[in-house]
Amino acid sequence: MMHSAPPSQPNSNDCFLEKVQELGLNIFVFRGGYMNFSWGVKFTMQITAIVCAVLVSVSTYAQDKTPSAAAPTFSEYFTVDENNLEEFTAKIRSRTHMQLDQPLFGSELFIQKIKKFVVNLLKWTLHEEELPTPSERYIRKLHFGRWINDPNDNTCMNTRARVLVRDSQKEVTFRGNKRCVVEDGLWHDPYTGEEVTSSRKIQIDHLVPLKNAYVSGAWRWDYKTRCLYANYMGYGDHLISSGSHENMSKGDRGPEKYLPPNPAYRCQYVRSWLAVKLIWQLTLNPDEVQAIHTVVNEDGCDPALFRFTKEELEAQREDINSNIEFCMINKR
Repeated sequence: MMHSAPPSQPNSNDCFLEKVQELGLNIFVFRGGYMNFSWGVKFTMQITAIVCAVLVSVSTYAQDKTPSAAAPTFSEYFTVDENNLEEFTAKIRSRTHMQLDQPLFGSELFIQKIKKFVVNLLKWTLHEEELPTPSERYIRKLHFGRWINDPNDNTCMNTRARVLVRDSQKEVTFRGNKRCVVEDGLWHDPYTGEEVTSSRKIQIDHLVPLKNAYVSGAWRWDYKTRCLYANYMGYGDHLISSGSHENMSKGDRGPEKYLPPNPAYRCQYVRSWLAVKLIWQLTLNPDEVQAIHTVVNEDGCDPALFRFTKEELEAQREDINSNIEFCMINKR
């Protein structure tokens, strides 16, 4: 499993202790003040603490405001090759029209072969140029909005609630009498393989996180497209009911820095990751591609898993186009 700890943030307490040690003072720091020091020493320590707090605040602000601090630059990048279609023959067990109202026996079945064109999710196009990066730093609410409550579904549930209802393996209960907020159910967290019964311990994960989508090309989109991406339920693995702790552990990281601890789900995870990138025409950086390649080889993923039919791709794109005004119509 590939895990990477998040970058450490400046800490005023660490700074304070370092500065005090530089002054040659061996002390015990505790809440409420300092023990038995002269007025001059106390004053020096108080000034040191204030300076450290200011320096940490400035450093943190600078990191947040600098796009290059959040994401490395790459001299090349990849996209899933959707133009180089492969022909695939699917076998379907079927019956003739005259046999539809008769009992089903093995002798009455025949195998029908259907040719389909598929995109191989493991075939990527290399772009030998610098990966385009956004000039405006990512802000979730500004760029992707919030969970939307669709009045056309005759409920008061927003996208989060609808995903919880969809993914629960038993009938859910609601908080209060309005049936708007899901309370309990039974969810299988594919990332860990664990079962969760309280919605308070579930977060809805964007399999390709919003920030990753933003730096991978969503920064070029208009707001309504990004908001639809944030609320999209047209592709089953786009939004995942995940345990809160694991979702927070994943954050906005891609496969190069995070993979589900459940090994049985990793092949499906990278397959779905590539499918989302294909559907929404998002880029992949070299580290991301190498990590996916490693998973496919080391976890022995079935190549057939990575077929995505042309028909399915066209249906997804049509669903996006037909719902492009979803957030604007329901904006309130």
